[in-house]
Amino acid sequence: MTRFGIIGGGLMGHGIAVALAQAGHRIVVYDADPVTLASLDERIVRALERCDTPPGDVGMMTARITAAKTLADLVLRVDVVIEAVPERLDVKHQVLAALEEKIPAVMPVWSNTSVLSLTEVAKDMRHPQRLVGVHWWNPPYVIPLVEVAPGAETDHRFVQEACDMLDGMGKTTVRLHRDVRGFIGNRLQFALVREALHLLEQGVCDPGTIDTVMRTSLGLRWSAVGPMENADFIGLDLTRDILDSLAPHLSVAVTFPALDKPLSAGHRGRASGGGLLAWPAGQGEEVAERLDSGIRRNLVEP
Repeated sequence: MTRFGIIGGGLMGHGIAVALAQAGHRIVVYDADPVTLASLDERIVRALERCDTPPGDVGMMTARITAAKTLADLVLRVDVVIEAVPERLDVKHQVLAALEEKIPAVMPVWSNTSVLSLTEVAKDMRHPQRLVGVHWWNPPYVIPLVEVAPGAETDHRFVQEACDMLDGMGKTTVRLHRDVRGFIGNRLQFALVREALHLLEQGVCDPGTIDTVMRTSLGLRWSAVGPMENADFIGLDLTRDILDSLAPHLSVAVTFPALDKPLSAGHRGRASGGGLLAWPAGQGEEVAERLDSGIRRNLVEP
């Protein structure tokens, strides 16, 4: 059993705590926002229920996760610290600076950044060699994949230790050769999102149609056969012919009017009741439940 400290108890922080508790570890969570910390237990129980945890095990799992009122309290009780604060460099730098004042130089620190350069995250650290990019996917207690990457100054011993721990939890661990913004998954995901927005801006279809196409075709295929395997399966000659024909017409946009228009009107998505789609009351919880159950239903042995 490893004792993990998580800084940030929001969407990813509480989800990572659940995933670690499922693997038998002890977790201490700290968040600077008292409201977020006060709702931690409730959100953890809801997450466990959504992934069909037997009722008799819910109490055992939640007992492994405790809250810390201060950062100083957290660091006294852990072996590894996970940073899961918002994706802003200034926030991460402030948190890591405060953390390094309180922990020994040999304590591993994992950053759950999903889009930032880990080298930039580690820029002002006293001991950047201990920082490892460990990107969990939402929801972390359901999705098996964890992406692990070094920064420019990371000691690869810490990368190997992270991979070994995650493998021991039964996660599907992939190790990147070097630091890159977005790791692998988000680069693939947002290339697709960019093209989807391009289709909207070109008047090809509406947002619901894009989701229907994804959920009833590519979403089904990619859960069984990845794009590299599929390229070989259909033939690299055909793959090249398709790209020669299609690639010149794909989006290379760096501005996104399809997002800017609803945002300028105050429509941020689920949180505001509407965005690209309408979000009536209760829809957010229904989507969260559908996401969890759909992922678990589609999980297959590699």
